[in-house]
Amino acid sequence: MVLFVVATPIGNLKDLSERAKEVIKEADLVICESREKGLKILNFLGLKKRMIYLPAPREKDLARKIAEEIKNQNLKAVLLVSAGTPGVSDPGSFLVRECREIGVPVIPVPGPSALSSAVSVSGIPIQRVLFLGFLPKKGRKNFLLNVKDALDKLPFPLSVVIFESPHRISRTLNDIQDVFGDINLFLAREMTKAHEEYFFGNVDSVKRIIEKRGRLKGEITLVLELTNLKGF
Repeated sequence: MVLFVVATPIGNLKDLSERAKEVIKEADLVICESREKGLKILNFLGLKKRMIYLPAPREKDLARKIAEEIKNQNLKAVLLVSAGTPGVSDPGSFLVRECREIGVPVIPVPGPSALSSAVSVSGIPIQRVLFLGFLPKKGRKNFLLNVKDALDKLPFPLSVVIFESPHRISRTLNDIQDVFGDINLFLAREMTKAHEEYFFGNVDSVKRIIEKRGRLKGEITLVLELTNLKGF
């Protein structure tokens, strides 16, 4: 019995590692965030597997039952999410905890991550990073003000990474500018996909690009350069 936590491509399915392919092929059970994503991966590999769905809103309720099934039936199980690494702004943490509590080994199969991918091409120094994931839908400006207050008390600088959806990006950029000023930032959209785009500049220049382009599509990752705020 074992649970493999498998990172899957954030866009291009060719980024699926050989080890990930092997683990999925040998699995008795595939646990997916959504049927669509699970079938997409299995069809890409030419496989048919038993699947259980673990959507984020129900993970806490379903985790124990799934963990016990893995243990009682001595299964080799694989956890996949819609894109990237499970447990990173995606379902996974509750299932992993439940498995460990009842003695099911949990093994990571590392791979694609929007967080590390965006950071690697941002050109922003990342000695230390604060990952905020998706900002709250309400009270985001106050949330950012609290983040700034906490960062101001640290004796060292941090860069900040944020996930955002396309329909909220303009408002988020306005909030970032209001809180942190016209800082430099990096915006990555649709990474590894056919229409991937990357923008770097101060907040105002990125806002102008988006206004000119119109509404963006696809998942967005922002890397905020805050090191210069402390004179580093």
